[in-house]
Amino acid sequence: MRWVTYLSPSGGGKRVGALDDGDVLGYPGPESLGELLDAGYHAMDNALQTCLQAASEIIVEPEARMCAPVDPAALVPVRVGDRELEIHPELVQGVDDAVLPEARTACVGVAALTAGDVRAVAYTPACLWLDEEERPVQLTLGPVLTFDEGRGMRPIELSTSVDDLENGRGLVDPAHQWLVSGPGRIRALLPVITPALAEDDELFVDAGELGTYEVRVGSQV
Repeated sequence: MRWVTYLSPSGGGKRVGALDDGDVLGYPGPESLGELLDAGYHAMDNALQTCLQAASEIIVEPEARMCAPVDPAALVPVRVGDRELEIHPELVQGVDDAVLPEARTACVGVAALTAGDVRAVAYTPACLWLDEEERPVQLTLGPVLTFDEGRGMRPIELSTSVDDLENGRGLVDPAHQWLVSGPGRIRALLPVITPALAEDDELFVDAGELGTYEVRVGSQV
C-alpha cells in the first residue's frame, strides 16, 4: 500500500489518497492518514478498498500538491550520523512546501511510522535541512508513505543530486534498530549529507522504491 496526503484541487483542504497505477484516489472518509495509522493495518486495508471502489476524486499523481503524509503531534527524533536531534512538529513540511532560504545542507534518509496495532510499519523519504550553523530549520517528509505489509523491505538505496551531478549516496536498512524500535512514533535515519547548497539549487532525491522528488532551496511556491 502507498498513501499520500494532498491538497484537494476541489476544496483546497488536506485529503488522504491511495496511489494506484499513477493516480491519487481520494479517500472519502473523514480520517486523516495519522488517524488511519492509529487504527491499525486492517483499517488501512479497508480504507484502500474504499478508495478503489468509491474514490472521492481521482488526480494524476504529478498534478497533486503533496503535504507531509502525517502531521506529527510530538517531537520527531532524527539520527544524523552519531548526532541525535528532536525536531519540533512545526518544522515538518511536505515536498511541495517552500524550503527556507537559510537551509544550506540536506540530510537525507528514511522515516519510519508505526501503526497503532504495531503490526505494520510504513516508510517515507525524509530530509532534514540545516542552516550554516548546522541548526535544523526544516524537516521534509514524503511525498509517499509506503507499507511493507509484513513482507520485510530490502535496504533502500538513496542518492541526491543537483543539476544531474550526484552529491550524496547512502543506504538505509529498514531493519535498523533505530527505525524498528527507536524513540517516538515517527523517527528518521538520515545517512546522506550533501555538501553546502546555495539558494535556488534544485535538489533531486532518489529514495529507491520509496520514490523520488525534487525541491528548490529557498522556493516560495
